[in-house]
Amino acid sequence: MDNTKKTSLKHTLLKFSLVPVLVLGLVLTFISTRTLVQVTTEQVSQSLKVAARSVYNTYSLIAPGDMYEKDGMIYKGDVVLTGDYSIVDSLKESYGMDITLFYGDKRILTTLTDEKGKRMSGTSADGQVSHWVLENGKDYFSEKIKIGGKSYFGYYVPIYNKDGSVVGMAFASKTRASVMAFVRNNVINSVAICVLVTIAALLCCIAASQKLVEALKSIMDYLGHLANSDFSTKMPISVLRRKDEIGAMGSYAATVSCSLKDMITTDPLTGLLNRRACRSNLQKMIEQCRENRQQSLSVTIGDIDFFKRINDTYGHECGDMVLKSISNIFKKNMEEKGLVSRWGGEEFLLVFELPLAQAQEKLEQIADEIRETAFAYEGETFSVSLTFGLTDVTGERSLDEIVKEADDLLYRGKAEGRNRIVTSGDRKE
Repeated sequence: MDNTKKTSLKHTLLKFSLVPVLVLGLVLTFISTRTLVQVTTEQVSQSLKVAARSVYNTYSLIAPGDMYEKDGMIYKGDVVLTGDYSIVDSLKESYGMDITLFYGDKRILTTLTDEKGKRMSGTSADGQVSHWVLENGKDYFSEKIKIGGKSYFGYYVPIYNKDGSVVGMAFASKTRASVMAFVRNNVINSVAICVLVTIAALLCCIAASQKLVEALKSIMDYLGHLANSDFSTKMPISVLRRKDEIGAMGSYAATVSCSLKDMITTDPLTGLLNRRACRSNLQKMIEQCRENRQQSLSVTIGDIDFFKRINDTYGHECGDMVLKSISNIFKKNMEEKGLVSRWGGEEFLLVFELPLAQAQEKLEQIADEIRETAFAYEGETFSVSLTFGLTDVTGERSLDEIVKEADDLLYRGKAEGRNRIVTSGDRKE
């Protein structure tokens, strides 16, 4: 009789807990999948935008002046663009995406190729793109751009002449297939995590005690925050102190939170904050700086000089070693003094909680340490330098405006010879 009652109770608990827990798992999977897809699309859009802007900025630095056609050739300033694919090929290698430069709606330089491997120069952009960018002068992003029978994620930015007219476009793209493959991998990981959490929840329900409902509600609330990318909520101590399966489930969820947080906020190679997490933290620091008028804030973007040459000479494994070593130097010097992130590729963004002059002094120390570091790889040693653009947070400028000034100062430092720090306090002669 007793055994029958115990067995019946187990079945009853399982019956009443199975449906809600499975529904929770499905909801968590759905929310996590949607969040990951949205975040991934946003990241792709931003990376394409950065690459397209880089095309515009690179050609503006290398070939200042208006873009025009003369004797069947396309010029920018005094530089002939037609037939010179070296820059778009270099940018493709740097960003890992296809690059195109348009004159009007015609592709004049591109890394895109047709089925026979021939560059698609001379082909035209879609009419909707031309209308939006060339006629309205606006950026254009789409997840379904058809080019040569293939579907792409792509970002267009207008190219202006000095008179303000839109004369062409810069375009960066990734095949939709490659982007969706990345999304699928993230979704699979998310589903696997949700399945593990759901299984843990079922085990906890089977071994339920007097406080079963309260404990499950605490865990459900925690997972709800996690599914919405809210990592500020902590797992209740009352759950973590349990010695049964419910306590284990709470621990698993906390571990999942750390893993998801690292995946979303941390650059996997260097261990630094990634671009998305850096933007979020920097925005909070800017707001705090404006609330506290006594607090100072300075922002710098640094780029490793001739990093492509390191990869070409020693290989990408050596390049990764350099990135990690420089990241460690940054982390050591920036501990409790600000913020450091891998902004993209060989670029780093640092935030000093210091006035501009003191930030420059500290940055000089860091730059000297990097220059004096002997990098060794397969029996060979070499040195590395960086170029920095440094500005301070003043007035009511937005995050994007502050970052753009630092980036512009960086490009100016590159143009003036690299291996230097250019600040907003400098005056260009």
